[in-house]
Amino acid sequence: MEDNCTYVLYNVHEGVDACSNIGYTKTKATPSKLLFAGFMAGAYIAFGFMLAIVASASFHSKFGTFPNTSLFKLLLGAVFPVGLIAVLVGGADLWTGNAQIVSISKLTKKVEIKDVLYNWVGSYTGNFIGSVFLAFLAIYGTGLFANGLFKDVLVGIGTYKVNITPWKAFWLAVGCNWLVNVAIWLYVRAKDTAGKVLVTWFPIFAFVAIGFEHSIANMWAITSAIFASNYAITWLDFFKNIIPVTIGNAVGGFLFVGFYHWYLADGENAFKEITDFMILLAIFAVLMVFIPAGIAYVLNGFGKVALWAVPLAISIYGIGVTYTVRRRVV
Repeated sequence: MEDNCTYVLYNVHEGVDACSNIGYTKTKATPSKLLFAGFMAGAYIAFGFMLAIVASASFHSKFGTFPNTSLFKLLLGAVFPVGLIAVLVGGADLWTGNAQIVSISKLTKKVEIKDVLYNWVGSYTGNFIGSVFLAFLAIYGTGLFANGLFKDVLVGIGTYKVNITPWKAFWLAVGCNWLVNVAIWLYVRAKDTAGKVLVTWFPIFAFVAIGFEHSIANMWAITSAIFASNYAITWLDFFKNIIPVTIGNAVGGFLFVGFYHWYLADGENAFKEITDFMILLAIFAVLMVFIPAGIAYVLNGFGKVALWAVPLAISIYGIGVTYTVRRRVV
């Protein structure tokens, strides 16, 4: 009779191999497929955030009818995982997960830095476009978050996020993507769909309830707050959060999950791999957060025109970078 313990308890080498194969496949996607998969991942995470606000808004400490900070955070975390579950089970490309998965492919020498960069740029761009579209849907399309309690809570969340200091935002992001990628690692290790859903839920619940910072979730939350506040929160505020959170997410996902498990399984040339990651992160950060922040800075000078000009310009820029990097990879 088969030992049921083997259903879940298999070694780190197998998990690393599985992640490496998944990451390798991700780097071979065409730009259009990568961007579309990224779009869907950004949308799925946004749906999770929308549901989380609906479930918890009445307990918000400032705007809720029954203010209770602990209950607000617990409810926010309890339903938010639907987004990542949809990404993993449904099939989409979330950049924060790629910080581990595709990086493991590089660590195991299945792909090169340029392949990881291509995947990161494309998935991050797609995530941004999906997040902005869902923000449009939430505020202008359906109006569900344009008025009343949900709007107040949404703008309150956005205001809080853009006022976190860069130092604090970085470390909140490290903790976030550490837990997000623990969830993804456990998802890969689990053998059946029910088990995959269960092991995904707990770490995501934890990161949201604790109050960590997720760059892709923030793309929706802050963009929605920008729209709902009629540009009282600006795109410059957006990047005050997104820059340190993106960098922190990359460090948390790579170092504390991807690199850690690879090191247990292999660990050869660890210093070189850390150096390669730092080079990759520097290039990615310049391309995908610092240059877009510069675009936002320039367009912000045109006043409320920037409300739509910034996301449009950044989306076009990101798509262009994705195709450009792809041509250099092939």
